[in-house]
Amino acid sequence: MSERFTAVPGRRVVSRTSAEELGNLSHVVVDVKRRQVASLVLGKGRKALLIDWDQVSGFGPDAVMVAHDTALHPAGDDREHAAADGKLDLTGKRALSDMGNDLGTITDVVFDPDTGAIESLVIGDLEQPAASLLAVGSFAVILRAPAE
Repeated sequence: MSERFTAVPGRRVVSRTSAEELGNLSHVVVDVKRRQVASLVLGKGRKALLIDWDQVSGFGPDAVMVAHDTALHPAGDDREHAAADGKLDLTGKRALSDMGNDLGTITDVVFDPDTGAIESLVIGDLEQPAASLLAVGSFAVILRAPAE
């Protein structure tokens, strides 16, 4: 069953080894080239922590399970800092085609909670396939123009 990015904020993150709650998700970071969830972000700004997707052992409707307490790490490079600050989020961003046409605003992203694979991007009432995703910047998301 698919999940939506808009349902993720606030979801608890729990360590499988200690059964301790590590925090709550604030948003999701996408690897554009692979069209997959790259990491999950807890908190915001300088105190934000990231969890690489390969550390997620379960993504349920009530909580996200991670392998162990040490799965959390601070942002390490410029890209991770931008992700932690929400600058690379897909939802709420303007969607532009690679031909320069304004497609609207991305209202949601549908993904597979088992694999992290992005399935589609929701723009208003339309869904664009994940394969159309080309780039994400601080201003807009670039999508391959639909075939005429």
